[in-house]
Amino acid sequence: MLLGIIATVLAIMATFFKPHTDTFQNLLFNRIIGIMGIWIAVFMVIRIFNMQEKQKMQTEQFQALFQFASIGILIVNAEGRIVKINAAAEKLFGYTFDEIEGQTIEIFLPSRVKYVHISHRQHYNTNPNPRTMGSGRNLFAQRKDGSEFPVEVSLSPFQTKQGNFVVAFVVDNTQRAENEQHNLRQNQRLEQLASALQNLNETLELRITERTKALEKARNELSVALSKERDLGELKSRFVSMASHEFRTPLSTVQSSAALINSYADRDDIPNIKKHVQRIKNSVGNLSTILTEFLSLGKIEEGQTQINLQEMDLPECIEEAILELKPMLKAGQTMEYHHTGNKNTKLDPALLKHTLLNLMTNAMKYSPENTVITVTTTVTPGNAEIRVIDQGMGIPEADQKHLFSRFFRATNASNIQGTGLGLYIVKRYVEMMNGTIDFKSEEGVGTTIWANFVTEA
Repeated sequence: MLLGIIATVLAIMATFFKPHTDTFQNLLFNRIIGIMGIWIAVFMVIRIFNMQEKQKMQTEQFQALFQFASIGILIVNAEGRIVKINAAAEKLFGYTFDEIEGQTIEIFLPSRVKYVHISHRQHYNTNPNPRTMGSGRNLFAQRKDGSEFPVEVSLSPFQTKQGNFVVAFVVDNTQRAENEQHNLRQNQRLEQLASALQNLNETLELRITERTKALEKARNELSVALSKERDLGELKSRFVSMASHEFRTPLSTVQSSAALINSYADRDDIPNIKKHVQRIKNSVGNLSTILTEFLSLGKIEEGQTQINLQEMDLPECIEEAILELKPMLKAGQTMEYHHTGNKNTKLDPALLKHTLLNLMTNAMKYSPENTVITVTTTVTPGNAEIRVIDQGMGIPEADQKHLFSRFFRATNASNIQGTGLGLYIVKRYVEMMNGTIDFKSEEGVGTTIWANFVTEA
């Protein structure tokens, strides 16, 4: 700028002090053109100087940015050879620039991925563009001492007169990876704690459910026990009521017959003595039946009845029962027996005999004189059936649904001695021997009752 001013002043002074033959206007015009040329030259020099200064400043700024950046920066040429690295990269990898200048970029990679990276690098050079390297993958670099560390790499291509280059920005991800691992461990720990908490919650819920079920079971058992206790109280009450009536009649008969026997003995009246002896026997038999039924009921209610299934001759058992009851038949009553199928079956002899005696005794008791009582049995593989048919008074239709209930007496049998327990006990015995019992009856015609047992074939 100063040089331009000096040149301008000298040109103007020369116009005034140097003699010229040309006119003043021409001289002045020629000097102005020269001065303009000088100023153009001055401005061009200043422009070039400013551009050089700006370029120098940019270069210094780039160098400062390059050298003092906190992340590693590497510049490689098209062949993948290292052209320049900054101080952060030297510190990151443990190499000085002099040690690796001209080396391929694979010097910074673990040996297991070097050859693969060469292929990736060549593929990148066919279409270079700014991008993050290895997106979605974990990248590892290798230091001079052989140790590996996780990195994040960004690539940016650029071009100069010297050729194509790529600048790589390398960030050490060790701390980030450690933080991610720490977070992962924390998440896993939280998941474990959540799982443990869930398991604990499920265990507590299960225990609560089990405890609730146990309490419900205990409540039900208590309810059943109280129900049984009430039933037992009712049983005792009804037993006392029934016993006071049922025991009084036979005992009165025994007492009166004994007194009459004593009177007939003085007169040697043997026929009347035998008659009253038979009455005493019958009364004692009735008392024995009543006691037997109550003892059986008590065992059933307390669950003390023992089941002993064994191979037995069914016709033989029936015939023994008929023979035992024959003296008790009313005048003109007969008992017929028919059997079909195999003789042997598997039942409890004691419970079966009690069942037979009860069913056949009922048929005798509720049938009039001069009638036939028929007993049939059938044995097939896996099944046995006993059927008792009488020609008695029958059961009123309204009473039939209560036939197997405790202490039930049909309305048309109130004048006939009985406890109302016999068929209840029979039903329980039949069920204990894997059987079912049923009947059909018509009032004034008779009753057929049968028991069907599932046996071992």
